[in-house]
Amino acid sequence: MAAQLTAAKADTAAPDEIAAPIRALLGPAAKITAGATTLDFWWVTSLAVKDGGPVEWAQVAEGALIGAVRVSSAFKDIRGKAVKPGVYTLRFGLQPQNGDHLGVSPFREYLLLSPAAADTDPKPLGFEGTVAISKQTIGASHPAALSLDPPVATAAPLTTTTNELDHKGIIFEVKTSSGAALRFGLILIGVIEH
Repeated sequence: MAAQLTAAKADTAAPDEIAAPIRALLGPAAKITAGATTLDFWWVTSLAVKDGGPVEWAQVAEGALIGAVRVSSAFKDIRGKAVKPGVYTLRFGLQPQNGDHLGVSPFREYLLLSPAAADTDPKPLGFEGTVAISKQTIGASHPAALSLDPPVATAAPLTTTTNELDHKGIIFEVKTSSGAALRFGLILIGVIEH
C-alpha cells in the first residue's frame, strides 16, 4: 500500500534550532504527513525575485532561502537518501547541466536541505555554497534534495499532486517581493531512479 500524504495549515512558530536571522524571515507553518513522517514547513514571507515577467524560478537567485522544515522521523529525499530527524533550511537549487544528470528528472528545480545549525545567514549562497552546506545533511557527495514538480503550479495550495512517475507531492505557495505568489509542487513521496 502506498504511503498517504496529507497537508494542513499550522500556526507553529519556527523552532529555535533555526538561526535568528533566518527565523525572522519565516511565516506560518504547514504540517504535512508523509506516511509515518511529519514534516513541518515554514516559508519565507517575501521571496526576492527579479523584476519583470511572470513569477517563476528563473527570477530567483540560486541558493536563495525559501524556507525551513522539521522532519519528525527518518525520511527519504528524491534520490532515496536518508534524511535524519531534525530541522533543515530549504534553499533553491538547479540541477547542473553537465551531462551527469541527463534523464534524471523532467525539471531542474529543487529545494536543497541543509542542517539548520550549519546554515545561519539568510543571503543567497549560489550554487557551490548551497551544495556544500546541503551535503552535510546526508553526509555524502551529493546534496539532499526535494524535487519541485511542477515548478510552477496552478492547483490550490496544500492540495496533493501525483506526477507521471507516481511521485506524490503537495502544492505550496510563497509570496514574492513583486507582490505575486510563486506556487509550486514539492515531491515528498517517491524516488528518482538513477
